[in-house]
Amino acid sequence: MTFLSAEAQTRRQPDTTELTCAQTQALIDKFGAINLKSGPYKFDRYVSGRNQCVSAGRVVRTTYVPTQDDSSCPVKICAEQGQQQ
Repeated sequence: MTFLSAEAQTRRQPDTTELTCAQTQALIDKFGAINLKSGPYKFDRYVSGRNQCVSAGRVVRTTYVPTQDDSSCPVKICAEQGQQQ
């Protein structure tokens, strides 16, 4: 099994700053859960809903990523209940 460096893996993720907000949200909806970059060193797993959160006690929380047309595009992530942004 071959392991890629974190930088190589990150480079392969779609970057929200190169997409519109609608394109970013459509990618998340299409796959249900997807890792996306939102800048040179930031990436996270974004989800379409609670059913994409694998651990018990996780909730869906709205967060915001920069896109080509919106500096605060709303997307969802799984978070521990009570976890702050």
